[in-house]
Amino acid sequence: MANKINHLINAYRQLKQQAEDCVLATIIETFGSTYQKAGARMLITKQGKLIGLLGGGCFERDLIEQALSVFETGEAKAVFYDMRSPDDVVWGLGLGCNGAVRVLLQLLKAEEDFRPLNVIADAAEANLAGVLVTVYESGHPDFPVGHHFLLLRSVKRQLLTTTPFPFTAPTLQTLLQQKSRIESHVINNQAVGAFYDPLQPPLQLLVLGAGADAIPLVQLAKSLGWRVTVVDHRPGHIKKERFPQADRLLHLMPQDLNSSLELNRFNALVLMTHNIEYDERYLKSIMFSHIPFIGLLGPSHRKDRLLQSLGSDASRISNRVFGPVGLDIGAETPEEIALSIMAGIHAELNGRSGQPLSLKAASDLHECIH
Repeated sequence: MANKINHLINAYRQLKQQAEDCVLATIIETFGSTYQKAGARMLITKQGKLIGLLGGGCFERDLIEQALSVFETGEAKAVFYDMRSPDDVVWGLGLGCNGAVRVLLQLLKAEEDFRPLNVIADAAEANLAGVLVTVYESGHPDFPVGHHFLLLRSVKRQLLTTTPFPFTAPTLQTLLQQKSRIESHVINNQAVGAFYDPLQPPLQLLVLGAGADAIPLVQLAKSLGWRVTVVDHRPGHIKKERFPQADRLLHLMPQDLNSSLELNRFNALVLMTHNIEYDERYLKSIMFSHIPFIGLLGPSHRKDRLLQSLGSDASRISNRVFGPVGLDIGAETPEEIALSIMAGIHAELNGRSGQPLSLKAASDLHECIH
């Protein structure tokens, strides 16, 4: 899913206030079992502070040392960590990661508004998806290591005319497959290696119902990097002091939902008014949306009743309605129920079963944690 950049967006706001250069570390290639996959990013300050995590402690200490040379020279560079040796001869950390990663280090200058972090943050704020293309090795003067450009999905029709050759085809493939990749190019007899990373805006959750049990759900979703909108038909429930972390608090009647919100921007919705009549009315108002996950509280027969209230139109959303919402973890408290709900949403949107990782084959473990 799309929440791998949220810590960077928050850090960008802080960096703008501090106006101090930092180094951006990006995983551009992995082999075997690794803590993070290509596209994961971390910031390193001049004081050695880390914002984010790439290796779970496997190579962060050395990355801090490598970042010092980037601060000194201002030149981007790629470093490679191979932790597949059973003897752990090189690092001597005994971590047993059994994988290898290639990391690109780039200097982000305060005087340049921390580019490319600024364009990543701007695209996220505008709710735009795209591909960030970054050169990680090069012998071409026009495309030095660290050279980058962001191509937005909203202007995909212009890619053929605005994307420098030969970056067009891999950019379109990355947009289509939504998977990071590296490509080698030859431009004027000079080798150029580029990293293509699909960027998605932060995930968005719509909570219909602002009861007490919605409070921990909003808190947990925000801690996971989601943008959260809370809607209720009762004005007394929509209070900032009750939901200080919510991005939007709206007093809306069901019939006003469509005209007030762009529903198709939401990745998931949880209906929790605890009132069967209002649940029916809100469900009817979202019937023509394309929200991929619609969660309902209560037993399965309650879900059946709500879908029956839609008549023949129920088929429009029935395959996207989950009720009771959440994974079976024995949840009882509002906080535990919130955990169950968010775990269920993540499993469904990622195409996962929600089964224990210990049941996965050892060879698949590095894939199932993402």
